[in-house]
Amino acid sequence: MQYLMSRYGGHNMIIGGGKASDEKLPADQSLDNMLDNYAVEIIPNHFYISSYDALPEWMGGMDKLYFPKTFKLGTLNHRFNEIFIQDELEVITDIYVSFHQWSNVFAVFIKTHKDDLKYVMDDYKERYDYVLQVFIRSKIDGYDQSLSKNPDYVEKILLILFYKMGLTYEGDIIDFIPSKTFLGKKISREFTNTISKKLVGIESDNELSEILKAYQ
Repeated sequence: MQYLMSRYGGHNMIIGGGKASDEKLPADQSLDNMLDNYAVEIIPNHFYISSYDALPEWMGGMDKLYFPKTFKLGTLNHRFNEIFIQDELEVITDIYVSFHQWSNVFAVFIKTHKDDLKYVMDDYKERYDYVLQVFIRSKIDGYDQSLSKNPDYVEKILLILFYKMGLTYEGDIIDFIPSKTFLGKKISREFTNTISKKLVGIESDNELSEILKAYQ
C-alpha cells in the first residue's frame, strides 16, 4: 500500500500496470536528459523534477541517506494527503537536502514518521524518499551557488516541495521547525511564521512562480 502514496508517481494507477504517470517519463532517464528535456522551469533559471508528478528510476525510497553532504533542513508537521483516507491524519516529516552530481542540482529527501500512519498503512516503513530535484542555473560565471551562501535557495526549495506535496489548503501545514544545522539556521523567521498560510489556495505552477519571484 505504501507504493500508492502520491510521492511515488502521483495517485493515478493503471489497472494491471503501475502508476499512470510512468508514461510521462522519457525512455532516457539519465540526469542530463531529464534536466535538458523534462524538468519544469518554474521561474527563469530554476528547474524542478518531482516524484509527485512521475517517479524517475533514480528517485524513490531508500533505507539510508547515501548522498554526500546531506543536511537536515527541518521538520514539517502537516496533514497527510498522500493516500485517500476517510479521517484526517496529521504526520511529522523530516526534510533533508544534498546535491546530485553537480553543486547547483539539489536533491531533496523526506522521511515521514510512522506514528499514526501505522493505523492506515500497517505495512508502512519509514524510508528516506527522494522526491524533488531543483536545478538553479546561475547567470554569473563562477558564482558560488552553495546553499550556505544562498539562503533564498533553501526557502524556494521548501516552497516547491510543500506545493508538490499538495499542502495548499487551510490547515494542511501546521508548522515548520528549522533544524539546528547551519542550513536550518539560514531559514528566516518570516518564512517559518508565514508558511502555514503562504501556499493556501495555490493551484498551479504559475501561481507558485509569483511567490518564488519575490526572492528574485
